[in-house]
Amino acid sequence: MDTWGFALFSLSSLFAVIDPLGCIPFFSGQTADMSHRAKRRVLVRALIVSLLLLLMFAYAGNLVLHAFGITVDAFRIAGGVIFFGIGLDMLQSRPRRWQTGLRRAYEADHADHAPEPDGDPSITPLAIPMIAGPGSITTVMVLRAEASTAVGLATVGGAVLVILLLTGFILWAADRVLLRLGQTGMKVVEKLMGLLVTVIAVQLILNGVTPFLRGLLDSAS
Repeated sequence: MDTWGFALFSLSSLFAVIDPLGCIPFFSGQTADMSHRAKRRVLVRALIVSLLLLLMFAYAGNLVLHAFGITVDAFRIAGGVIFFGIGLDMLQSRPRRWQTGLRRAYEADHADHAPEPDGDPSITPLAIPMIAGPGSITTVMVLRAEASTAVGLATVGGAVLVILLLTGFILWAADRVLLRLGQTGMKVVEKLMGLLVTVIAVQLILNGVTPFLRGLLDSAS
């Protein structure tokens, strides 16, 4: 894959997994009673935390893999499996627990308990896990594994920055986007993003399985 192809792959993967359009209803609900200044502060803080977290996993994630003796191909396969589950949830419009946060998941399973009032949503759940969640963290680590040159490494960081800036722009215009697209438009976009994520998932699994099968064939011959 050439530099431009890898850049496009990185941008499309991150955009599909972070799914900023899918974050719009949640962001609007969490900041509905806030002033414009408070909304801006929440959004900027969430984007900064997400940027630092994703860059940390992009450039230090290999240390984790080496520490646990995990091969890059195994991580590609695991990432593909995770992406496939995310894509299926998006295609079927299912609630994605991986994107709702631990407290909201707990409240869903314990409906008889009164939920605690929400405080500042910028760190949790907006930054973690809505933007920098398991899906996006896995994405940047897989992209880092695919990057074999210094240009590739810079491309991953640039893709993270571009997608987070785009996410910030989309969320800041959340009310207008909702008005323009409507519920039907949001569902169509979600289906398209889900299809893209599942295709990326299959490709990652193939990329991880192929070297393993090639090694088996070589040893057999």
